[in-house]
Amino acid sequence: MNETLRLLDRLIAFPTVSSASNLELVSWIESEVSPLNARLRKFPNLAGDKTNLLVSIGPEEPGGIVWSGHTDVVPVEGQNWSAAPFVMRRKEGKVIGRGATDMKGFLACALAAARSLDLNTLARPLHLAFSYDEEVGCVGAHDMANWLGASDLKPQHVIVGEPTGLKLVNVHKGGMIGWAHVHGKTGHSSRPDIYVNSVMVAADLIAFISAIRSEMREGPKSPRLDPPYSTIQVNQIHGGTAGNIVPELCSFFWEMRVIPGAEPQDIFQKILAYARDVLEPAMKAVDNNCRIDIEPIATIPALRPNDDIEAERELLAQLNQAEAETKAAGTEAGIFQKAGMPTYILGPGFTAQSHQPDEFIEEVQLESCTALLKSFVQRYCCT
Repeated sequence: MNETLRLLDRLIAFPTVSSASNLELVSWIESEVSPLNARLRKFPNLAGDKTNLLVSIGPEEPGGIVWSGHTDVVPVEGQNWSAAPFVMRRKEGKVIGRGATDMKGFLACALAAARSLDLNTLARPLHLAFSYDEEVGCVGAHDMANWLGASDLKPQHVIVGEPTGLKLVNVHKGGMIGWAHVHGKTGHSSRPDIYVNSVMVAADLIAFISAIRSEMREGPKSPRLDPPYSTIQVNQIHGGTAGNIVPELCSFFWEMRVIPGAEPQDIFQKILAYARDVLEPAMKAVDNNCRIDIEPIATIPALRPNDDIEAERELLAQLNQAEAETKAAGTEAGIFQKAGMPTYILGPGFTAQSHQPDEFIEEVQLESCTALLKSFVQRYCCT
């Protein structure tokens, strides 16, 4: 078993679903980089049960490169795995296990490449940025990215290792996610006129969101993306207790994904205004305690093409790639870019292999990624 596979085997063994702590995994990473005389900086969450970890290797100088990846994985409940999901398996050139593709495979490649360094050759630093809670709205990386962007380190590139089949990506949509909670007035369903039906009000609000969705299809386009327009939808809804009771509470989860240049906050304010100005007055006319709470959970910045075209061309040339590609899903890349650093997405494996039962990554992708990261160190940290 080579070094990348050894590291991936240990990484998969940590069941770091987003609802669990990642501290044990972070502690293990610290031990793996201890021979590298690395500077370790932690950025914990408020509860203290999760943390980002920034590992800096080499001189404390501007320049160099950042390799970034999240430590959390999606749950396995309700999925039909053929064997234990947090035990790495190898079969027919594939590595199977939760997080193999998304994105512990990249973390293993980054650690393997870092551990192979000759520290005496580093003229500029290599940074490894490990984040938490990416899978629940990219909410964990902000403190670490903002600190790095505001520091004097000024890395030349940030590479976020989400699965792209080792193709360079320079654009993805931004977005916002959250919950809406409609608080009505409950009572016997034979007298709906004196109560406030939270499910019906939620349906009115969802219909308004659906109208925005239709407008988006006809609105501004970003031809490189698929679909090329912004989207918004409702994916979960809960409400009511019985068929003959006017429901007091109805909650639904909404998400929007907007093309670069569009502002999620503008769309959110439009929804909020409809709830406040159109729906709530009729509710409060029945009972002033009725209301609609619309709560954003997270805002994910879009990833836009970086300003330095020549630097991007150089990266593409190293990859023998004609032009940068796009990615449909949001990532932490937009967070690092918003913090002032040139940022791209590039990682082993493919999105279609992630979040699935028997999630896998091809061993050849891991081998190629580790070799590629080693070449990046030579180019951006050693010359």
